[in-house]
Amino acid sequence: MPRALIVHYSRTGHTARLAGILADEIRWRGYDVDTEAIQVVRDWSLWRLPIPLLPLLPLLPVYLMSARFRRVWHRIYKQQEQAIRPLANADVSAYDLVLLGTPKWLYLSFPVARWLKTATGLQGRRVAPFATFCGPPLRVFEMEMLFDPLESRLCACGASVVDRLAVSSNFHPYFFFGEMERLFRFISRKVFKRPLVDFTLDGEVGKAEVKRFCDAVCRE
Repeated sequence: MPRALIVHYSRTGHTARLAGILADEIRWRGYDVDTEAIQVVRDWSLWRLPIPLLPLLPLLPVYLMSARFRRVWHRIYKQQEQAIRPLANADVSAYDLVLLGTPKWLYLSFPVARWLKTATGLQGRRVAPFATFCGPPLRVFEMEMLFDPLESRLCACGASVVDRLAVSSNFHPYFFFGEMERLFRFISRKVFKRPLVDFTLDGEVGKAEVKRFCDAVCRE
């Protein structure tokens, strides 16, 4: 029986829920599945977390418009990391498939960045990242901004990236009156002609994407 490891970090529970659904789906497809939640040594204040990301904000319009700038920026920006507790599955070399889950904090979350420096045995592993973020799957702001730097780091570790999954959480922890959720709901209607809820785990597109992703990563 092939073996899979589903490892994730979740601060608000959305990525954890997705990880649990993926575990059930992968087991149903015939895999022996282990799961691990990445635990931080100490939670940072909600208002401390954005500070390392502030240098990009004045450049965000250029980032969104220029693919060349994005390639350069991904090479030069310093990815913040956060200390994590010892891993139960630090060596992943025994697994045929590794699913790595993260929320989007502009890029990947700081604890997952540290996991990439801590885990061993990625050389030659089939790895598929999955993620949650507030908005719909906007090609640049959501998908490329997260997955491009994450997948380049996985490849640098010798992993083979076999697919990616993005699901909306329809939730943003910042601001005070749901401003970001309302903004992303408007963008979803404008860009995709669909309500944002369609892209969540309870929505039509979200459910279809989970199935597509699981079918793809379990295909030999």
